[in-house]
Amino acid sequence: MTDSTQFFDMWRRQLEESTQAWTRMVSQAPPAAPPDPTAFWKPVLNQGLEQWARMFAQTPASPDLMVQWKQFLDQWIEAWSRVLGQAMSTESFAKLMGGSLENWLAAQAPLKKAGEQAVEQTLQGMNVASRTQLTSVAKQIVELEERLERVEDGIQAILKRLESRERA
Repeated sequence: MTDSTQFFDMWRRQLEESTQAWTRMVSQAPPAAPPDPTAFWKPVLNQGLEQWARMFAQTPASPDLMVQWKQFLDQWIEAWSRVLGQAMSTESFAKLMGGSLENWLAAQAPLKKAGEQAVEQTLQGMNVASRTQLTSVAKQIVELEERLERVEDGIQAILKRLESRERA
């Protein structure tokens, strides 16, 4: 069992070092240019792979390797879940996500407009009403209803005046 204990200790050390590096990177102010994700992940992954290769070279695989592997994965998922939860609750992460969303929406706006224009032209070619046209018609109907209500109110006011004059 010392092999698995040694294995998990090595894994925990590597995970803690990677987590600390990742947390430092996320908590820093966002750079002016978009960061290169490989610049951070490559050293972390290389370090982990080198340690794994050394560990497997020193220790022969045991029959309960799958059990150890499942424990390792469960602990790994739990550790990253905690780390990501902490990182996502920071102000700098929120700013980074907000900026990313704004950039994505800005990039999508011309595509959306071009798509809407293409749909509009296609519907026009098929002689089918578009959403814009239907919205315009609905708006005109609402305006007509409002005008009718004002006319009805005016007629009611005139009838009341006539009734009051007849009584007087």
